[in-house]
Amino acid sequence: MGTTMTTGTTTITTMTMTTETASREVRITRVELKDLSDDETAALLGSDVSACLAFVDGDGYPRQVPCWFLWDGEAFYVTSLADKFHVRRLRADARASICVEIEERTAWGRSNRQVKGVGRVEIFADIAGDWSRRIRTKYLGDIDVGTTFVAARVVLRLKPDRLAAHGSGIRID
Repeated sequence: MGTTMTTGTTTITTMTMTTETASREVRITRVELKDLSDDETAALLGSDVSACLAFVDGDGYPRQVPCWFLWDGEAFYVTSLADKFHVRRLRADARASICVEIEERTAWGRSNRQVKGVGRVEIFADIAGDWSRRIRTKYLGDIDVGTTFVAARVVLRLKPDRLAAHGSGIRID
């Protein structure tokens, strides 16, 4: 079936699995799981991909909202309109998690890298729009949107109690 080798924080499982698709036989020949290095983690958190912020709704079920974010080395920052559902729920129950993920597809397989944090959200007003501007600049560059997007925005600050950064890959031949 397969072999597993663990070295430090990297686990490599080699297996062969054959399946037929409409056009060809496909074999999964390698699965790799590994913790990300500090440089890989910083690169992912500095990239302009969206995150998913998860929170708990009034019935105790997990909910998610996609968002742009900024990581300052200590906490995640997200801005939103103050009257949004997720903001109201986070005011009632500050427990949250965030996941930033990049998936890559190639001719030989798929891989992903992700950083996840869990903690409690602190909410405060984005009075002058500074946080909104910093986050928008990360994703769109330095553009002027005037004061249109400043009104009634709040900052959601999630300083994770724990942070996990790992990746995986599947090679298909």
